[in-house]
Amino acid sequence: MSGDVELGWLRAPLSIHRDALEAIHAHALREYPGECCGFVYGPREDPAFLSRAVREVNEADKYHARDPETFPRTSKEYFKINGLRASRAFEASATSDEPLKVVYHSHCEAGDYFSAEDAATFASGGELLWPCAFIVVSVIGGEVKGQRLWTHVPLTEAFAEQPLSIIE
Repeated sequence: MSGDVELGWLRAPLSIHRDALEAIHAHALREYPGECCGFVYGPREDPAFLSRAVREVNEADKYHARDPETFPRTSKEYFKINGLRASRAFEASATSDEPLKVVYHSHCEAGDYFSAEDAATFASGGELLWPCAFIVVSVIGGEVKGQRLWTHVPLTEAFAEQPLSIIE
């Protein structure tokens, strides 16, 4: 992960506008019982603020349908964001006044923890693979039960929970 821009959103705490969080919750409920995924953007001049959520398509079911042996799980168990779309979003963020700061996804019938698979997907060799933080939303029984913010612990494969405040 490189770049000449200070990525303050990689450090906690962060705050999110209530409208953006409600959009994430609505997306999680719409996709339930499958997992949702998307991006959260915010102003560059305020690195700790998240202002806008953008839905992405969870491609898990598409990959599972094409090759169930290689991709045995469906959207009920995991999420898969289109890598090219993500790459382009991060590239555009490098010069944007509103960079991509967070990737979000939901867990169905499970807590808002950062799973071992999440960690393996987003860190390798102690390096963060995507220059962002992560929000995980818990949806149980068709209801949002909570959300937590996670950031990478440098030089490890671990992610740590961080404070996420909600701004009106």
